[in-house]
Amino acid sequence: MKQGLVSWLLVIFITYPCLMVAVEPEPELVISGLGNGYSSPAVSHDRFFITGEKEGIGYLFAYDYLGNELWKTTCGKEWITSYRGSRASPVVIGNQVYTVSGMGEITCHSADNGKRLWKAGMIEDLHGVNAVFGYSMPVTIEGERIYCIPGGPDTNIACLDRFTGKIIWTSAGNGEPPGYVAPLIITHNGRKILIVYSELAMHGLDAETGDLLWTFDLAFKGEVPCNKPVYSEGFLYLVTGPGNGAVKFEISKDGASLKKVWSNIQFDTYFGGFVKIGDYLYGSSQGLRKWTSISAETGKSAGSLSFRVGTTVAAYEELVLYNQNGEVAIVKPDRGNMTVLRSFSVTEGTNEHFSHPVIAEGKLFIRHGETLLVYNYRQLLEG
Repeated sequence: MKQGLVSWLLVIFITYPCLMVAVEPEPELVISGLGNGYSSPAVSHDRFFITGEKEGIGYLFAYDYLGNELWKTTCGKEWITSYRGSRASPVVIGNQVYTVSGMGEITCHSADNGKRLWKAGMIEDLHGVNAVFGYSMPVTIEGERIYCIPGGPDTNIACLDRFTGKIIWTSAGNGEPPGYVAPLIITHNGRKILIVYSELAMHGLDAETGDLLWTFDLAFKGEVPCNKPVYSEGFLYLVTGPGNGAVKFEISKDGASLKKVWSNIQFDTYFGGFVKIGDYLYGSSQGLRKWTSISAETGKSAGSLSFRVGTTVAAYEELVLYNQNGEVAIVKPDRGNMTVLRSFSVTEGTNEHFSHPVIAEGKLFIRHGETLLVYNYRQLLEG
């Protein structure tokens, strides 16, 4: 009787494989106690760094790949009102780690022991004006310089020496508070251009001098920009949420002006980011409530995947999607189409599923509130 029952069950599973229950993957590491936060980790070859908020103070933690805490240190006052917690992800370069707190304190630390090397306040020192949900953008580092967006009426955009924090140049921009996007540095026909978002506009500046080259005002004064633009082969792509959607620009040869190529109002990722792979853009549509893709050449819709909305990250030859219900999908993109290779749920952690996954050193890092989960990425694909 028992043998007959087993045979019968095997027949069902073979005939109806959809009835088989997927096994949730086990993370290599589960690190709890990080405090409130939405920031993602910064990864180096032998350790990783992540921030969190406890009792209004921001902390920077360093861990090795066995999950041992190497050190922790304070990194300024954090955001404690709406969606309290750390926002901007740390940035590691060489032997320094840089953080930005929700209250605008930029700090530079030794990656070896966490010792603070210098700090600068975007409000106190650079006379900035905070964003509605707090400073949320990391600094951008290029060579010996740091670029940040204080958002003040005069010191709106700033370039600092990354070893000392001293001001190299400032720009008044258009005087608006900052957006939620890290500055982007591109090299276009030999010219370095700094691209930043204010609350209602995108700006291009000469990265060497801070001279303002151009400004593009958003069509819809609704959501504050959250997605970093993508630069590719002389073209600039931006996606700025509901009411604005996606726009493609051609940058002039000298970098001093933009020419609009196309727009797509339905490709309207809000704060989940988007990526360009080959000739297609991929991201989640806030209005359609699913993942979509569009042609980078024409701006026309190409494909879709029903997976709610969330963040999109490129991972080797795949995409990692992390939706706001805590579900993760590893997806194979193919000329706008998306095929799910593996999916699972994040059940540990606290608060919203807003953080952006990180894929580095062969691992997938997913932060959910006070908890960081670390998976072996290749094992996820093979499972």
